[in-house]
Amino acid sequence: MGKHNSIKRNALLNIVYKLSSMIFPLLVYPYVSRILLAENLGKVAFFSNMTSYGLLLGSIGISTYGIRAVAKVRDDKEKLSKTVKELFLINSIITGLVLVFLVGSLIWIDKFRSNLYLLFISMAQIAIAPLSMEWLYGGLEEYSYITKRAILFKVISLFLIFGFVRSKEDYINYALILAVSSVGNYICNFLFSRKFIYFHVHEKLELIRHLKPSLTLFASLLAISVYTNLDSVMLGFINGDHAVGLYDMAVKAKTVTLSLINAISGVLLPRLSYYVAQNARDLYNETLKKSIRIIFMIAIPLTILFEIETWDVIIILGGNEYVGAVPCMRIIMPILLISGFSNITGNQILIPHGLDKYYTKAVVYGAITDVVLNILFMPKYSIYGAALATLIAEVIQMLVQSYYSRSYLKKRFDITCIKRTILSTLIAGIVVCMMKYMFSFNPFINIVLYSFIFLGIYAILFCIFYGKKAYELFL
Repeated sequence: MGKHNSIKRNALLNIVYKLSSMIFPLLVYPYVSRILLAENLGKVAFFSNMTSYGLLLGSIGISTYGIRAVAKVRDDKEKLSKTVKELFLINSIITGLVLVFLVGSLIWIDKFRSNLYLLFISMAQIAIAPLSMEWLYGGLEEYSYITKRAILFKVISLFLIFGFVRSKEDYINYALILAVSSVGNYICNFLFSRKFIYFHVHEKLELIRHLKPSLTLFASLLAISVYTNLDSVMLGFINGDHAVGLYDMAVKAKTVTLSLINAISGVLLPRLSYYVAQNARDLYNETLKKSIRIIFMIAIPLTILFEIETWDVIIILGGNEYVGAVPCMRIIMPILLISGFSNITGNQILIPHGLDKYYTKAVVYGAITDVVLNILFMPKYSIYGAALATLIAEVIQMLVQSYYSRSYLKKRFDITCIKRTILSTLIAGIVVCMMKYMFSFNPFINIVLYSFIFLGIYAILFCIFYGKKAYELFL
């Protein structure tokens, strides 16, 4: 077994990386939402989601499959280089086809023709995306590099936004800066990849062997994107750009928080895939049990805290113009807990064991549910219908994944820990709600003060329950 960074170090680095992804929107979003206003912010959000679809289609599942494929051969540079080149070529070919389709779509989609600059920015980002090879660094567990690179480009884009986004007409500048930040990441990844692989592979390339597993995972990723990105796209067509702006605000608040939970799950996919490949069953079981415990200990209190602080979060991020997003965010926030558990069943059980068809089946059920409910709910309930459809879809796919993961989940749950987590969270939540009812300040003070009180009570109760063993639960 090769030398690998510890899971705790990787998790810490990935949490720093995800925290930077949280802090960046917290610094930028309150500014751009007030400058661009909901309609122009909605335009950028619409094409940003369209870009996400283009990237997804171009990768055809390699973004997830590549992590597992790289993790299995990372100790052999010959095999690793061959695998990476094969996946890179597949990604490049499919991306070219996606770009051809987008150019052709100009003929019949008016929204594209009326926003040509935004469309071209999206297409440029999609075209360069194969250079990213983010899956290579995930499979190699190179979280130190990923973290440093991401923070650098976020800082650069932060200064550019404050310098070049000054009025509501500057929404194209905002879209361009976001794209330049992504493209910078892609180019750095490609150049840095030479440290780990060489592109002059003499063995015959075998592209076909990757197609079936990557396409299986692609179907699942496409289904996931239906209830993460398609909502905004459908809202753009059905309810207009203003609705997209409000919905994007509610989803943004959920996304930045969920990134903390995903940080833990993200570092475990390559490591658990490696354990499965090496048949290290004891290490796999021990790591999975710790992961389940930690994710619940984080997801449960964060869900309740942000349900309590929804109004303050929306006002800080967008101002009074976005108050309509408050009920929408309240509907969406339970996804923190639901998605946290889905990460366990999907990224830590089904995918590492190669049970891709069950993972795909679960998310396809969720996607179908989301599309059907969006069609039923959106025309009448707009963003609230979209939020409810997304929540129900997440529950459906979680239940299906749980069913197929049940044999691996047995005896991996620390029921006592989960009960104490729920009790600690409820007590902290009741205290904070009572205090907010009696003493309410401006939104920023509310969030800082009551988050500190909530998490403080939660931590104290946890220490009372476990004593000296409380720290060991996170090890």
